[in-house]
Amino acid sequence: MTTIDVGVVFYHRLANRDSKQGDGKHTAVEFRTRFLSSRDNPQIWKSSSEPTILDFKNVKKIGPSFANEAFGYFTKYATPATFFERVRFVNISKVQKMIIEEELESGYSGK
Repeated sequence: MTTIDVGVVFYHRLANRDSKQGDGKHTAVEFRTRFLSSRDNPQIWKSSSEPTILDFKNVKKIGPSFANEAFGYFTKYATPATFFERVRFVNISKVQKMIIEEELESGYSGK
């Protein structure tokens, strides 16, 4: 099982959906491509697989648009419950988890 220390290997502030938002750096699209690209396949969600573990101990902020693009994107393949089985979060604050849960429940907006 691989654990990714998101704040160290990516960035501590997760706010930009894509290159058009904010300063255009450290975007959700880049995050999804870099760390979750193997999950961008409907068949992966139908079979059991090792979970991806995202460690948020060094993440200071996550914005809704980032959460929607990085995680809500996968609701086209999986329910929120299945998503949380396959992508696990550790050392995450209640507020950060609530933001991610809301974006998964709302579904992918794809803006």
